[in-house]
Amino acid sequence: MTYHGETRRTPFAPAGELVAALCLSAVGAAVKGLHQVKTIGRVLERRQVMAEIAHLDDHMLRDIGVTRADVRDAVSAPLFEDPTQLLVVRAKERRAAARLAAWRGYPAD
Repeated sequence: MTYHGETRRTPFAPAGELVAALCLSAVGAAVKGLHQVKTIGRVLERRQVMAEIAHLDDHMLRDIGVTRADVRDAVSAPLFEDPTQLLVVRAKERRAAARLAAWRGYPAD
């Protein structure tokens, strides 16, 4: 409440500021906890995808551009690192190498 340009403080203002700070702190902790739960869920989902990819035969792996060794390398990555990202990188590297070899006139593998 203003009184000629001055802000009056009520005796309850410090308690209100404390409650507001506690509420903001609780919301921040809840958001951080939710983020951690999402991260764990993403890790578990990607590990499940890696298990499905590991069960594919060599012909199917070749069709998507990776080898069994790439799958082993991806699975051995640290727990919170995305193992599927390594497979994407390896597949892109192979495609780029094949395009370069074709452009230079080398026989394809």
